[in-house]
Amino acid sequence: MMTCIKQDILSNYDPIREDQDMKSSLKQTIVASGCIHVGALTSGVCTGLEVLDLTMGCISTSILMSLGIAIVPYQNKQTVSKMESAWEERSQALVESMDVVHRKEMTRIQRRIMDGVAPYTRYVKTEKERVEGLMRLCDDSQLMAHSLRNRIVKNT
Repeated sequence: MMTCIKQDILSNYDPIREDQDMKSSLKQTIVASGCIHVGALTSGVCTGLEVLDLTMGCISTSILMSLGIAIVPYQNKQTVSKMESAWEERSQALVESMDVVHRKEMTRIQRRIMDGVAPYTRYVKTEKERVEGLMRLCDDSQLMAHSLRNRIVKNT
């Protein structure tokens, strides 16, 4: 039962595909960062060759360098977040499946217990009815004894 649940939940888990997706994401991040750094380098060279104004060249070079540096941690955080959410979904599905199995097993165990004590329950019920019948018979006998005693007391 547990094997079926585990296989069902992890059926969409492909470690090779996830590894390829992660590598692809890292490659894209590195390429994007490299392109931005090339832009920063180009801006710096243009500034050095006085093609660009010194102020604008320094500003654009600084901005592009900062952006190129910042994109790597940002993309890494995005990749980690994506993988964590995928594993969280799998974990949640596993917990829900375990709850279903737990409820089924508890119901089955409860039914087995009730089936096991059913003969004793029937015996107790039968004996209770028999004792209640005897109690009614005793009450009736006691009433008749009182009635008879009252009649004897009146006649004497």
